[in-house]
Amino acid sequence: MLLDTLIKKNRSYTPIWFMRQSGRHLKEYKKLRNKEQNFINFCLNEKLVIESSLLPLKYYDLDAAILFSDILIIPWLLGQKVDFKQNHGPLLAPINFDTILKNSLKINKVHCIGNAIKEIKYSLNKKKSLIGFAGAPWTLICYMIEGGTSKNFEKVRKHLWFENKLFFTLFNKLIYSVVDFLEFQANSGCDVLMIFDTWSHMIPNTYWNKLAIDPTRKIVQELRDRNINCPIIGFPFKAGEKFVRYSYESLVDVVSLDWSADLEWMERNINSEVALQGNLDPMILTQKNFNLLKNNVEKVLSILEKRVHIFNLGHGITPEAKVESIIEIINCVRSTK
Repeated sequence: MLLDTLIKKNRSYTPIWFMRQSGRHLKEYKKLRNKEQNFINFCLNEKLVIESSLLPLKYYDLDAAILFSDILIIPWLLGQKVDFKQNHGPLLAPINFDTILKNSLKINKVHCIGNAIKEIKYSLNKKKSLIGFAGAPWTLICYMIEGGTSKNFEKVRKHLWFENKLFFTLFNKLIYSVVDFLEFQANSGCDVLMIFDTWSHMIPNTYWNKLAIDPTRKIVQELRDRNINCPIIGFPFKAGEKFVRYSYESLVDVVSLDWSADLEWMERNINSEVALQGNLDPMILTQKNFNLLKNNVEKVLSILEKRVHIFNLGHGITPEAKVESIIEIINCVRSTK
């Protein structure tokens, strides 16, 4: 129903899925994760990718599965070593610009992902969609230059200001790497694509258009030129008032809103031609307070009742989320619309 809702711009049905719906809040996922010590290897294990992607649909009445993968597959494909440290996050080897800029995106190294997509699609109920995704170029370059997560991404911003030519040479390469990876996922069977710009709020204001909107528009245009016509969701995390310009200029079909967005203001100002997704705070799932859940779900549905709307969170499900709370949210959405 997700794909059908977006194509037909159906306002009478609210599809539901959750970012990070398959993850550490599910006991079964933890067992699967322990089968591979290295997280990149886990994302390349065809059997584990299939099981992890389908796992949340055993628990929840969702309208979509999302491919179990990671945005750092692209840097890894370009030749940068990527590790994940428990309780810390991703760790990337110091970037070698010469090597990265010479390397092509070796899609043949991830044929297992294509096979997993085909099998997930085969296993899904025909009314349910499969979502593929990639990180936006800015978010990818943040990880690649900084070497991991950061409070302020100072290395990246220094490169932007003082190594401008080198920065944009890599940045432009990443635009087409994202296109290639999304095209691969769509051709393998994904029905909807999503672009995660997790660190868009770290972009200096002077560069926001050039580093957030322009590359997203190029990615969408290039995918359309390659006959990839599935709906595309854009998620410039914590973009604030810039969500409005993004909604008009990025060419995405859906704008996903984080939990800090003023939903009523966004509904009034964001391009009426695009669908909206989000923006429930994931922290609301960490307790079994069903009255609180119900009130907040109903508020979101009320504000967006005249919009094409995908019910989701303002970011991913956290490890502390309660299965019962997620089920309650789904029941509330199903009973309200």
